[in-house]
Amino acid sequence: MLLLAVLPVTLLPAAAVQAQVAVPDRQGNYSRNETNVQAQRASRYGTGSLWQVVVDSLNCRQEPSIDSPVKRTYLADDLLEVQIYRGGSDEVLINPRDQNGRPWMPVRDGDSSEGVCFVRANSRFIRPVFQ
Repeated sequence: MLLLAVLPVTLLPAAAVQAQVAVPDRQGNYSRNETNVQAQRASRYGTGSLWQVVVDSLNCRQEPSIDSPVKRTYLADDLLEVQIYRGGSDEVLINPRDQNGRPWMPVRDGDSSEGVCFVRANSRFIRPVFQ
């Protein structure tokens, strides 16, 4: 006689699954740039997660550093797309850190007309776009 074990299965509500992605730490920093909402454009390199500016203006810098020159300034409610790079690991979803350990997110504007620049990956400045 064959006995089968039945293991309990717990289904999480969509909100609980969503909360596991793009959650800031206690200081409001986002270490990862992954969200459930991706840009909807055709690209051979793939598309990145969408984020929204939550301050009146947000400087986007050439390099991930407060000392780097400003490349452009985004305004409140602008949509930003994370610049993802080719690679077979989660490293492309982890934000680079500056010399003080603060994460910076590589982004471009929502229609990708501008080149990549870096914004502080902190909830004071940006928030993930959720459906």
